[in-house]
Amino acid sequence: MGIYDKARELGKEMLECEAAVKLNAAREAFDNSREAQQLVEEYSGLKQKFNEIMADKDSDKLPLTDIGNKITEMEKQIKENEITSGLIKAETEYGAFVNSVFNIINATIQGEDTSSCQGCCSSCTGCH
Repeated sequence: MGIYDKARELGKEMLECEAAVKLNAAREAFDNSREAQQLVEEYSGLKQKFNEIMADKDSDKLPLTDIGNKITEMEKQIKENEITSGLIKAETEYGAFVNSVFNIINATIQGEDTSSCQGCCSSCTGCH
């Protein structure tokens, strides 16, 4: 088996791990919730409007305070919404898992013995 075949095999296994299963479930819940989607769409629209005003050196900056307050409120609503917060949590956990796998690969390439490493352990120089 060549290195590319092993990489594909690893990728498939990573898609079947617990963190990926949780992420897929969270994405499905988000896709099925119009309320959660509207929260994110409204938040994204506000952020875009804020950035457009900031980027335009000739625009009136007075609305930025109001938009900033609305963005802060939307962030609070997104964190309080079970579906959006669940998706954020699942994305964060899966990202950490992927990083740990890549850290193990990187440490192995650098010659470190990672044969007993399962992710994050006290014997390592850092979390893998």
